Amino acid sequence: MQWRKTGLAASASLLFLSGCIPGLQPDEEGVDIEQEDSDTEETKVEISPEIPSLDSYYRSILQDGQYIHGVTRGFNTDVVYNRLDLERLEVGMQEIASEEFDQENYFFREGQFIAKQELNQWLMRYSEEENDNGGNPLGLNPALGDGESFEQRESSQPRVLSNILEHNYIFENSDGNLQVGGLVIGLSMNSVYYFRERHEDGTYGPWLEEEISEEVSLEEGKRIAGEVLERLRSAEREDGQLTNVPVMFAIFRENQREAVVPGEFIATAVAEPNEEIGSWQNISETHYLFPSQEATESQREDAEVFNQFKEDINQFFENYVGVVGEGHYRNGELRSLHIEIPITFYSKTEVIAFTQHVTDRVKQRFPEELDVEIQISSPSGQEALVLKEPGSEPFTHIY
Repeated sequence: MQWRKTGLAASASLLFLSGCIPGLQPDEEGVDIEQEDSDTEETKVEISPEIPSLDSYYRSILQDGQYIHGVTRGFNTDVVYNRLDLERLEVGMQEIASEEFDQENYFFREGQFIAKQELNQWLMRYSEEENDNGGNPLGLNPALGDGESFEQRESSQPRVLSNILEHNYIFENSDGNLQVGGLVIGLSMNSVYYFRERHEDGTYGPWLEEEISEEVSLEEGKRIAGEVLERLRSAEREDGQLTNVPVMFAIFRENQREAVVPGEFIATAVAEPNEEIGSWQNISETHYLFPSQEATESQREDAEVFNQFKEDINQFFENYVGVVGEGHYRNGELRSLHIEIPITFYSKTEVIAFTQHVTDRVKQRFPEELDVEIQISSPSGQEALVLKEPGSEPFTHIY
């Protein structure tokens, strides 16, 4: 995974910015962060501490010691059906962001510029009747299609856009103030449009579905990105100051509802300050479930290695142990492998011995450059964790 760094990160002290941070002011490098007003005492903005970890994550912005939630908090779980898709969208956006906003100099904050009600309007279908005060239609999904029946009207123009997720990336300027140095906008597109008719008596008809090709997802995603950029940089939003902020777009294509692996990102692009969106870069990303027929057919060599690892694990116990993995491929290459091993807990010493066995098998079976994470659990909960970063020895933790 591109956002991981080898080795342990050194601890760092908190960065405290006490008192009132200046309001939003034009700046060629970013936009100052506006704090909530406090009538009784000064508000303190700080950066979460950097902690020793095998992963190098973005440090987060805290206000009075509390995490700053996005203004659309809770909305994403309502519009994205599969939790795997939402998790991949959130984490993948940070991976993609690291290519533009390095983790040494930028900090993470959930989106603060697209309001929940506004986002809900943007996800609607295009309609001349539903618009802003200037008479501009707000819906970014295609207008309802033609047809005699409900199914014909919906399926002829499926809703292509499922969700929009905003991330903010913050840096400290030369005056010691925190500024918004970049935005990443994730456009989550439907691969299948699910819909059903609501009858006059309040009941619903059966679920119907319409498949959407990747070509349509990509074309519509680019169109929507252009419209979102224009709205973000309008003079009415933050007095037009987001014009001075780079905006990165990532188009994500959700998997089917019943899928056991998430969807994938298909393209990214950046709109530099005061410029339109630049050239789009296509992403070749896929997730496979191991073991599965699809993985065996598409990635036979990796599937065989996983099966050998699975057999090694089952030799440890008298009873069969289910071993399930999820492989993340980028440009046809296996980048990371997440494995879950459920066991029956008998004793702590057995868990320790089993974890040692798993760690040894990881070293023996998987390539040194592969990123591997293994969760070992029992009905009582999490028992052990095994992590191996590319080029490093495995790290183990017994709970």
